[in-house]
Amino acid sequence: MKFDAKWMTKLSLLFFGLLFLVCLWMERGQGKKEAPEGDKILVEDVEILLDALETPVDLDGKEKQKNPYLTYRQYIQIYERVDGEELGLPDFSKDYEPEYELLKKDWYEMYRILLAHLDKESSIWETTVFVLKVNPDTREVYTENGSMQGAYQYCSAAFEENAFEEMKVYVKGDKLLTIVEVLPEEHYLGNVWVMDVTEDELLCFYHQVSFQVQLTRRDMDSLEREQIADLVFEDGRLTSVKGRAEKIHGKLLRVTEEEIEIEGQGIYQAAEDMEIYKLYGTMETLRRTDLKIGYEDTDFVIHKDRICACLVSGTKEADRIRVLIKNTADNSNYHKRIEIAVDGELVCIEAKDMEVGERRIYQSKNLTDKVILDMEGKSRENNAYRGAVECYRVSEGIVVINELSLEEYLYAVVPSEMPASYPPEALKAQAVCARTYGYRYILHAGLPQLGAHVDDTTAYQVYHNIPESTAATMAVRETEGILLFYQGEPAQNYYYSTSCGVGTDAKIWKGAEETDTSYLCAERVSEGETGITGETLCQEENFREFITNVHDEDLEKEEPWYRWKYTVENMKEDTVFSRLQDRYQAAPAAVLTKTEGGYYVSEPVKKFTKVKNLSIVKRGAGGVADELLIETDQNTLKVVSEYNIRYVLCDGESSVVRQDDSTTVPGTLLPSGFFVLDAGKSGDNVVGYTLTGGGYGHGVGMSQNGAKALGKTGTSYEQILAVFYPGCTLEDVRILKER
Repeated sequence: MKFDAKWMTKLSLLFFGLLFLVCLWMERGQGKKEAPEGDKILVEDVEILLDALETPVDLDGKEKQKNPYLTYRQYIQIYERVDGEELGLPDFSKDYEPEYELLKKDWYEMYRILLAHLDKESSIWETTVFVLKVNPDTREVYTENGSMQGAYQYCSAAFEENAFEEMKVYVKGDKLLTIVEVLPEEHYLGNVWVMDVTEDELLCFYHQVSFQVQLTRRDMDSLEREQIADLVFEDGRLTSVKGRAEKIHGKLLRVTEEEIEIEGQGIYQAAEDMEIYKLYGTMETLRRTDLKIGYEDTDFVIHKDRICACLVSGTKEADRIRVLIKNTADNSNYHKRIEIAVDGELVCIEAKDMEVGERRIYQSKNLTDKVILDMEGKSRENNAYRGAVECYRVSEGIVVINELSLEEYLYAVVPSEMPASYPPEALKAQAVCARTYGYRYILHAGLPQLGAHVDDTTAYQVYHNIPESTAATMAVRETEGILLFYQGEPAQNYYYSTSCGVGTDAKIWKGAEETDTSYLCAERVSEGETGITGETLCQEENFREFITNVHDEDLEKEEPWYRWKYTVENMKEDTVFSRLQDRYQAAPAAVLTKTEGGYYVSEPVKKFTKVKNLSIVKRGAGGVADELLIETDQNTLKVVSEYNIRYVLCDGESSVVRQDDSTTVPGTLLPSGFFVLDAGKSGDNVVGYTLTGGGYGHGVGMSQNGAKALGKTGTSYEQILAVFYPGCTLEDVRILKER
């Protein structure tokens, strides 16, 4: 059979066409996958996250050089390195060819599972932040929202491309590891301080960060420099700016979480996102407690009848203090009735005669004359007050505040806190301590909701407990303006009555100190070197040897409170239980119950009928009691911190015998936390206990009787303060203000 050439050509073309289709079909039949689309995960980020998990993988170096993104081939290396099949990790084999780049979403799906298996301490977590600023030189980002605010180190270079964006990130410790996802939502920054405005940018300050924002003319809306504004961002760009220009000014009278009262302006609600800016010296974002009650150094920015920002722009001298005069009849902040005598006129004020919110001020026309107060349950010897007396009506009654100069306040504090018969240099040291203490509260009011810096009790400093004295007033005048400073800030200069020969540190209060208080340390209160340190006295046997003996070198060895003994002969379990309940209600973390697992938790104290054992199981610096163990027939309890221990072990009935054989019954607290405990038993039960101790007061800072002893030897007040506050300096606040 013969075929012509044309026919043969057609057959050939048909054959090869069919062959091509068969090959194409076979190739597709083998499942050649299409590369997934979406954001890819960088090799750099993968290595950061694996290193954070302490599971580094040595990825193929050549492939890393060729491609910045993680390939599926590299993913399989990681999968095999961590035994992914055993951990139940996805292998994604149905979605990827070896050379394909892995999607971010798939990587983070795997990583979350990996964390659950390998990060047993949950040291790596996911959170949301908004990045205000990036500094590539220091590799820091400044974040504004979420659980992390401030400056943080970053690891992934991706952070450098995402300023002014909200994002989900992985964090370990104080480092931002990688960006999981950039979120598309708008982000609002309320009440930002705009420092300057140019044609193409804003210079802003917000949450301790200064930053620059690019803008167009349409964004400005007649915005001016040095103004509060709301900013809105989207996709890393500023999309809206709204300035806030309305301001008011006046003396700040009162601050609560919800409202602010300003003299002559009334009461304003505080916006939830209210910001406070310090505009002089080094610019700062302040806290609400930094607003100075009783001063006119702040402008208040108003929006929709609410205060949205406070601009603290003054450097006025903080020389006036506002003291809450307590109702001693029921230990409250409120009075039902008071009598005021001023300039020969007597005024009787009852709460029912005043409207809630009404404020009346009484002050002599003469600078040196005083206002006489007569109040319910009055127990003070001194009722003649310098300065002004302010009566403010609230729903509970009348709040009484005495506003006067800080120096005149000290005239009544110093003799109330230290006997005027003490040596002049000791009184001067006390005056500096009291002035510094008061000054700190002027800067950060202790009772802003009532419009006061301090009250007149031992909760702050005792004020007007006894009349002024010439010796104490001279000590105040001869140290006028002198404050105790530490590292540029007024020191936290606590003081107490009498030491047992050693002090302790501020850790006894268990609070998180915002400032360095290393100058409050467990120093020996003695003459010369003794070989005994506050650290060695933390050991029970060392402290017992110390506290049960008199040491000739101790400055206060002749003081009655230097050594004492407290014996409870017939312990009442109901009293112990009641006092434990009191402390649990006041400070739940201070009274702990042992669980079956052997650890302690804070929970309500269960009733018990017998105490099996009492012991001090931990001591703080200087040997102060820090943990008391109470073993009962129902459970084991731990009481934490010297104050709570002093409260629980004081039965309110037994007497303290001082070393001069004089006695007194402490109603609420034991004299100090410096004691050893010996339990008296009948069979298996504790029936009483004896405490052998020393000192009077908390033991932090200056011992007043130690200062007295030093003053008797001719030691100057400067040297006395150096003994009790090592590392601190004396500064004249009047000179500091002029700098």
